[in-house]
Amino acid sequence: MQSGALKLYPSFEQKAMLLKRQAFAVFSGEIDQYHLYLPLIQERLTENLRVGQTSLVAAQMFLFFRVLLLRISPQHLTSLWPIMVTELIQTFLQLEEDLTEEEEPAKSSSKISKAKGSGDGSGAEIQPNELCLYLAACKFLDTALSFPPDRMQLFQMYKWAFVPEVDTESPPVTSHLVENHQECQPHIVRIMDLLKMKYGEPKPPEGTPRNPKFPLLSLRSVSSITQLMPFFQTLCWAFTARGSDSQNSQPSAAASVDSLGSNSIRILQQLEDSVECDFLENMES
Repeated sequence: MQSGALKLYPSFEQKAMLLKRQAFAVFSGEIDQYHLYLPLIQERLTENLRVGQTSLVAAQMFLFFRVLLLRISPQHLTSLWPIMVTELIQTFLQLEEDLTEEEEPAKSSSKISKAKGSGDGSGAEIQPNELCLYLAACKFLDTALSFPPDRMQLFQMYKWAFVPEVDTESPPVTSHLVENHQECQPHIVRIMDLLKMKYGEPKPPEGTPRNPKFPLLSLRSVSSITQLMPFFQTLCWAFTARGSDSQNSQPSAAASVDSLGSNSIRILQQLEDSVECDFLENMES
């Protein structure tokens, strides 16, 4: 696995390419073929995080995470989940800062080290490298949510931090405990609220299916963060337990889980195809 390779390539672009090559090596192998290398992989990923990274490197790291979900059995990924979840949280926090920095200056200490393009400094538009990172993070979350719950049991412990499992738009309950619980909003809900404030309410898509078909994302690239709004909007209700199907056309959490279980073969193939396309992207450039 080229143990010292990350040290030999000081350039962030070369680091990103090396991560992509290592991820492709794992993706090209059989299930659990590289699970004995996981301690080394984890060491290199952690080392990469310690020295700081650009959005380009972070995006390739999320691609690597998706490969690990597809090629390594869940029982071998226990020690990697805290790293993967932490990176996802940090990226979503960075997105929240990007969406609010027009109104109040963001604290640079919590952002991933990055070099933004020259401009007026207003942060009016998210830079292409950051858009690439946010798409990669969303694809990783989409992948984790697409797996049947019994194949991704450990992720269920972290799922509540990203997607709501209760109706966040229902009338508030007077219970003090419930009120305190609702103060902790999942990242997807917070991001969607910020997107609505900045870009307005998105138009509801016509003919919205009763059950969302995972994986949700098929985008290869984005030129604006608004292209991810349908993804965030769907996740805001896809796993919530609705009280009455007659009053809501959106599915319950149980319906979503049933859909995932019955179509697991199709879903896994789509996830494989999506990762494969991301490896092939920009090869001609």
